[in-house]
Amino acid sequence: MNLRAVLWLQSRVMLLLAGFMLVPALVSLLLDEEREAGAMVLSAAIVAVIAGVVGWRNRGAITTPEGRPDFFRREGLAAVGLSWLVAASLGALPYLLTGSIPAPADAFFESASGFTTTGSTILSGEQLAALPKGVAFWRSFTHWLGGIGIVLVFVVLFPTGGRSLFRSEVPGIAREAVQQRVQDSALGLTRIYLGLTLVEVLVLMWAGLDLYEALIHAFGTIATGGFSNHPESVAYFASWTVEAILVVFMFLAGINFAVYDSMLRHGFRKGLRGLLGSTEIRVYAGLIFGATMLMSGVLWFWGGSNGLPATTHPELSGLPDYSSLTLCLRDSVFAAVSIQTSTGYGTADFHQWPELCRFVLMFLAFVGACAGSTGGGLKVVRFIIVAKVAVRGVLTFARPRAIHSVRMDGVTLDEKTVASVTGYFGLWVLVLMLGTATLSAFGLDLISALTGTLACLNNIGPGLEALGPAANFGHVPALGKLLLSVLMILGRLEFYALVVLVLPRFWRS
Repeated sequence: MNLRAVLWLQSRVMLLLAGFMLVPALVSLLLDEEREAGAMVLSAAIVAVIAGVVGWRNRGAITTPEGRPDFFRREGLAAVGLSWLVAASLGALPYLLTGSIPAPADAFFESASGFTTTGSTILSGEQLAALPKGVAFWRSFTHWLGGIGIVLVFVVLFPTGGRSLFRSEVPGIAREAVQQRVQDSALGLTRIYLGLTLVEVLVLMWAGLDLYEALIHAFGTIATGGFSNHPESVAYFASWTVEAILVVFMFLAGINFAVYDSMLRHGFRKGLRGLLGSTEIRVYAGLIFGATMLMSGVLWFWGGSNGLPATTHPELSGLPDYSSLTLCLRDSVFAAVSIQTSTGYGTADFHQWPELCRFVLMFLAFVGACAGSTGGGLKVVRFIIVAKVAVRGVLTFARPRAIHSVRMDGVTLDEKTVASVTGYFGLWVLVLMLGTATLSAFGLDLISALTGTLACLNNIGPGLEALGPAANFGHVPALGKLLLSVLMILGRLEFYALVVLVLPRFWRS
């Protein structure tokens, strides 16, 4: 292991992060928040100095004295895993130096939640409303950086480690994208990411949002993060137009970006055929449609307050009025898309909904979006493969001599891929159980502990009960917040790039 090369690469990441910190500093200046602007510049300076020292002490480590590359797959994976820990740690500086979030564990949690595009927060509604606009911009900007970081940082800056992570997504990422030069594919996907962000900003401004709010909500949508600058989240706008725009772009962000890349490279028709022919995308869209229809029906029959006045029916006080089927559809489709894509934006407090609706939403959170997207979760393709492996197990038991293969889009998957997916699923379940047990030991009730762990591990944002959409993670003990922060990074890196860092044999020469 060439540890000096890993450290040199970390210095590059830190320099990049220092440069990005100047963006919210500029926003603060433009909004007459001089104190916050100074704190942002100071944060950038501290990060830049650390980067300079680390880079200087490890200069030239990435090549041998003869000029040959001395940076391979292990170094790439180590750099990828460490870069998320470094970004989350140093990204907390603006919160600490501005005094917006004075507790280190809280600031680290908020920073990790931003960069991993989780969207969980320790801020109460009053604290969020009082947040300086420059700090709120940085908070949402970390979402956007975290979303694009999959492609730009991991693949462009770390081609070897990035390639290994790209291939770990097979068959979720199109084989064609894997076969292309990694940097070419990464730059293509980055252009798509930038393009979708720009289009959404313009459409949101057309819908009545100013540039500041359009940027914040576009950052949270395309990166499927969910940070808003309003305590009421998207419900603040009370606009079906804004909600419809966000639903469309959240749905698009949850699709494998390689499909869009194929459209740009080979034309719209061929890309559309690939889109319609993908089992993963059909299941993804089908789950959202089915969940929307089911929850709409349940909400309509439940009725909530049914418009009855609280003065005569105090037991219905605070419940939404679901006597309108249109409102049921509107809230259901937004919740289904927001949760399945792991965005976490909200227009209704689904913690108040009937148990069946809450179960459906947690199931969507478990499955997640498509592989190769910015969405979190187990990923639809893995869910499909695990389901097919379970069916194969039954068939093999019934007919042990027959050959039962696992197929995806007409292609038989090799056993190595199947074993990788089932191994990942087993590791995911194990971490979910351990995280739930640990949070329960910290005093959280079982539902809060389970859904809170699921929300962070799958990068969703809200859980249920004490960690529901109308609550926050501020009451979780400091050690619990650190654990949840690590779970966010684990989920964002899909385990392997971070887990390998704790294996002694990984660091041996």
